[in-house]
Amino acid sequence: MAKRRLTLFIDSLASGGAQTQILRLASGLLPEWQVRVAWYNDTARFSQVPEGVEAVLLPRASRHDPQFARYLRRLVSARSTDLVHAWLPAPSLYATLAALVPRSAPVITAVRCSPSLFANDVTQGRLTLATSFLARATTSNSQDSIAWLNARGVPARKMHYIGNALAPQIADRVPSSQEARASLLAQLGLDPREPPIVSLGRFDAYKNQDGLVRALARVRDRGTIVPPLLLAGSQDDHARVSNVRRLADEMRLRVHIVPAVTDVSTLLEASRFSVLASRSEGTPNVVLEALGLGTLVVATRVGQVPELVQPGTGLLCAPDDDEALADALDRALNFSAAEAQQTGARARDDMLRRFSSDAIVGQYATLYDATLGNRG
Repeated sequence: MAKRRLTLFIDSLASGGAQTQILRLASGLLPEWQVRVAWYNDTARFSQVPEGVEAVLLPRASRHDPQFARYLRRLVSARSTDLVHAWLPAPSLYATLAALVPRSAPVITAVRCSPSLFANDVTQGRLTLATSFLARATTSNSQDSIAWLNARGVPARKMHYIGNALAPQIADRVPSSQEARASLLAQLGLDPREPPIVSLGRFDAYKNQDGLVRALARVRDRGTIVPPLLLAGSQDDHARVSNVRRLADEMRLRVHIVPAVTDVSTLLEASRFSVLASRSEGTPNVVLEALGLGTLVVATRVGQVPELVQPGTGLLCAPDDDEALADALDRALNFSAAEAQQTGARARDDMLRRFSSDAIVGQYATLYDATLGNRG
């Protein structure tokens, strides 16, 4: 029997949670499926396609490139694939429109954000709604997004919640040595004797790095000793990066800003704790991975974060509230070493039980099988 052919379609292979998950899924489906990963924006490739997975870069001269439309048509043709799973709004729009012509493979779309983002980005909300109507099914790593789409008429039978998978290299990881942690911190310009607070994620409005800096200043003004803050992530928004630097200088805080770090696991293990100050999220990988490593986590109650951070496995606070974030940060900084270690151990055990790669990949495979079994 021939292998079923799956095309996973995304905008780019830049750093990001969606890219991490789509490549992890592609690898996990082998060898039962014949998998290819396709993308069209190659200006900032950060991730590599796993061995055994076909890589397809679609050339695109501009958003209105007529040749790109022909590439899309061939990508979704039933001749070349049995099923397409498009992730994020723009790829979902391209795939669902290209599949409107006869002899196209069925298309599933993926929503990767909380609906609170749609209030600030109306266009993205409209695209997400339109493509969910056009698609055969839609996956989401946020129950809030599913409820938002259901409330706007997308049938519940088309919506499927599937969380993010914990990377096998984290689930099976042997903790890094003190030497490796000290070496990494030194490379990043930090004193290994003073573990930093770490916040990972690209610089944009909803990641709220500025709010994190303001909250840390409040903690310092209460008399709590504040270690260095390390902000690591994509810096495409140069104006926002400059604003955060200026704010840190005004607040007289030690803030180190670096590009995305390759060895995230060692960095999280070397940190005092990890912070997610976001105003909006789906299921953030950085929280999933920090909990899976046994790192203490402080995060805002957005998207699926409360589903990840269970009572006793981390600290949660209200989003977009500097005072609430300061309270959570202050509490984390006053944890004893034993309290932090015990909290991290509970978090790791919980992640291994609920978000193993096999469990999450199995949920996708079940959906794909059901979709192919109901082509009519």
